[in-house]
Amino acid sequence: MNTPYLQAHIIRKLAPFKVDGLAIPYPEFVPKLYNLCMTLGFRKGLIMPSRAFCSDENQGWPIILLTKHFNTFPFNHGRVGGIVAIDRHGPHAHHGEDSVIVQASHVGYDPATGGYGTCTRPKMEGTCTSVSCGKITHVITPYLEQYYFARERIFLHRDDKGNHLITVKNSFIDFDIHPVASGLVLNLENIVKPNSDGKIEPIAAISTSQTYEVSEKFRKKIDATGYVWKEGDGEKIGAHLSSDLFYFREDFHEQDESILLEKNLIEFMPTIVTSPAPPLRAAKVNIQLEFARTMESIRRGTEYAGKNLLYIAGLNIDISEHEEYPATTYFVPWAAYIQLKDGTPAEYAHPVEQDRLFELVMAQESENPEQADLKEQIGRMLRTPRFDIRSPK
Repeated sequence: MNTPYLQAHIIRKLAPFKVDGLAIPYPEFVPKLYNLCMTLGFRKGLIMPSRAFCSDENQGWPIILLTKHFNTFPFNHGRVGGIVAIDRHGPHAHHGEDSVIVQASHVGYDPATGGYGTCTRPKMEGTCTSVSCGKITHVITPYLEQYYFARERIFLHRDDKGNHLITVKNSFIDFDIHPVASGLVLNLENIVKPNSDGKIEPIAAISTSQTYEVSEKFRKKIDATGYVWKEGDGEKIGAHLSSDLFYFREDFHEQDESILLEKNLIEFMPTIVTSPAPPLRAAKVNIQLEFARTMESIRRGTEYAGKNLLYIAGLNIDISEHEEYPATTYFVPWAAYIQLKDGTPAEYAHPVEQDRLFELVMAQESENPEQADLKEQIGRMLRTPRFDIRSPK
């Protein structure tokens, strides 16, 4: 059994991951990426790209564009969900003098509605819409279900004396003697007014629930939303169950290599399940943590020592075919690590953060005169004399 995630007492924050105004169409991004390599002093014809993408077919066009502009099919650093296989650094480094890694989790986007998380599957009959990244959705779904279950079973109300109360099912309460073994746990310290001894003590109980008087801070937080407290049984807490009010104590659900994805997401799962677009939020979190983990593996390892290396992480946004427009993908840059074989300038001593990275990419030309003509390449292959290939004697 895997070790369950417990409540954190030292909090980790993630930097804001912006999307608005930063999405670059892949047919524009990849030539700019190639030209950035040239600007940095990478050597023409000696660059081995690698991608760390999910295995979904809607990541195909980005891979084709990397092939076209770098004149070789990219090495594969990717696992499902956009996890980076850091144990593949060595083979990748040995396949080219200079190295590029593009890491991205992906999410579908519907321009008509502004919604995230789905895409159409054109190879299915009729109009088939499904989740865009099945692995991310698979990982976060049990937590989403628990969150929405809790929203329906926690109640806000006011008694006839004007006290503001919350009634909570026992299964969400981490009692000292009977703690929550697995599931959503309320942070009652952020909700309830303690008694004179500083303890969290209910003012009433029924068969399956406890009722507490809420703290002034919590009441003011709810009041600030315009909420009107009801008497009697009150109302379900609903969307007022915000990310600071709970956490998950869970054995990890995943048993294969995708447990790495769940480990990345679990700490931030409350912010994911309360997000307006959970798949987008989950993808962002994974990109950020994978970038940090992968960059650390590069710096601590020796595989890329003495080499030109550009490692760039970001978000792939998939847009399905609509009207007369073909399917396409956009790239939102997040951060980059740059290392140069003849000495890395001070400006690249630290990771290139999002705003600076976007400027750096957009400053490059969108034309790549050195791109491959894939049709011509395939034609040359077809015109090549057929070799007489035989088994060894």
